[in-house]
Amino acid sequence: MNVKLVPYAWPRHILGGLLGGAVCLIAWWGLVLWWGAFGPSWPANWDGGVLLALIATCAASTSVFLEGALFREHPAERAAKIGIAGGVTLFFSLLGFWCWDAGIGPMIFDGFGDKTAGVDARDATLVTIRYRLGAFVLVGLATAVGPLSARRGKFALQHLGAGLAAGLGAVAVWGLLHMFQVRHLYLASAGLAVSWGFLFCALSWAIPDSLYAGWLRVLSPHDFGRRVPVDGLDHTPRERFVGHWPIGLDMFQPLEGGVYEIHMSAAVDSQQRYKARGLTLAPTRVKRFLESVDLRYDARRPAPLETRLRSGDRIFMGEGQQQTVIEFVMLPREEE
Repeated sequence: MNVKLVPYAWPRHILGGLLGGAVCLIAWWGLVLWWGAFGPSWPANWDGGVLLALIATCAASTSVFLEGALFREHPAERAAKIGIAGGVTLFFSLLGFWCWDAGIGPMIFDGFGDKTAGVDARDATLVTIRYRLGAFVLVGLATAVGPLSARRGKFALQHLGAGLAAGLGAVAVWGLLHMFQVRHLYLASAGLAVSWGFLFCALSWAIPDSLYAGWLRVLSPHDFGRRVPVDGLDHTPRERFVGHWPIGLDMFQPLEGGVYEIHMSAAVDSQQRYKARGLTLAPTRVKRFLESVDLRYDARRPAPLETRLRSGDRIFMGEGQQQTVIEFVMLPREEE
């Protein structure tokens, strides 16, 4: 997994989910092949527990693997985190399934007053959401415990929410596929694996903006392709100035392009928020989809006008034939 191959666009938010769904689907397929070739070596009432524990372990390990790969962690450290996440999730998944199947579930249904409910809850061959929902919830929460252990408790609510969403989403997909049109437990279990891996990996850990850095890139023909990073290597607040003043500017642009001595600047703060500031009375405009911001300096104001910068924004300096266009883009920090 290479961050240089992950563009700063909305698909990066579902990259982890796609990877998790694919890994869990392969794990499900491998388990089905094992069952077909050798048969299960555990009691029949543990078929569901083994399946859920395997899917949960793969989802938890994939989430930690993705983080380590993108941050270029040492292979030994990465392997240790994956082992911790997978081992803890496997243990608590099996424990959670056993607690529900052998104790909590039958106890709850026995308390409803229906004499057959507790018996049905203990029947492993009975395929229904009513008696299996609790197992999905407990194993879903167990999916979050492993990555939380590897990440030392960071983002606890986010992980627990992702685990709960993965369990509930998987049981919904599983139930819909085997209850309505498809009516096939084989495909239902495949949908369970994909949805579990996708939901947990997409919601538990997102690719952070800290892996990317903002750049100013010239789009005008006279200096096309030249670019300057806004961020510094030390992640401290920075401000880059654009103009035709020959000394001390970060990006020099000729006067013929409509750029004044100190025309505009792009700044980044400690929380990696980017802003463009207009520093001259000459035309300076930031354009994005359905929005245009005029940044010409207003002498009646105590400070220059500024606006937030987002990847893909274009800054137009000057007007008519004498105009320079600069684009703000987010690129992988490794390119620095």
